[in-house]
Amino acid sequence: IVSGNAFIPIDLADRLGVDVTKDPNVRRITYGSIVYIKSIDLRNYNVSVNWDSTTRTVLLRSTAVPGDIDRITGKGKTSEVQLMMFLKSNNEAGLTQFPEIAQLYREEGDREVINYDIAFCQMCVETNFLRFGGSVKPSQNNFANLGSIGGGAEGASFPSARIGVRAHIQHLKAYANTEPLAQEVVDPRFDFVARGIAPLVGMLSGRWNNNPQYGEIILARLKQLYEQAGLM
Repeated sequence: IVSGNAFIPIDLADRLGVDVTKDPNVRRITYGSIVYIKSIDLRNYNVSVNWDSTTRTVLLRSTAVPGDIDRITGKGKTSEVQLMMFLKSNNEAGLTQFPEIAQLYREEGDREVINYDIAFCQMCVETNFLRFGGSVKPSQNNFANLGSIGGGAEGASFPSARIGVRAHIQHLKAYANTEPLAQEVVDPRFDFVARGIAPLVGMLSGRWNNNPQYGEIILARLKQLYEQAGLM
């Protein structure tokens, strides 16, 4: 334990099949000629990290393989209440402004067979848990930083939260597969996407957002959601 944070020998990560040797974001220390890494950083590698306060033990568990939790096409696992509690634990005010946001993501995701857990976590990343703060304003109902047809800096605007969520789900579907939409297109840039180019979350990096770690950031939020919901 260093400054309240648990570190583990890097050898344990190797035994989990995780190679962190080239990742500059994984924090390291050396003690007694042994390299240790900050255990919580393994969450970005499909590893569940928990702490048993009774035994003061770090609990590590490999949670998934690529194509399992990170496939965009499919069904979500969480309930509406679990999504609401996840948002509330990170920004209680978000539910005040958009009280039906969890319900909307579940309904719109199910209609298009897009994993609403992934979409919801992407929304949390893009809006900082509905705090917004960038060029996109809450009144635009733009929960995924979707661009307009003209490419203006302010992004697209939608008449309601439901339509904004629908546009987000449709844009994800454009990337995820080549299936037709179940509803009329409301995503202004749906036809600009090469259909099916990014079936996995990690493939959104450099496409939806220019951050090369964009997909990993979304997956980290998804794992936090599943851990809080008891699904990991």
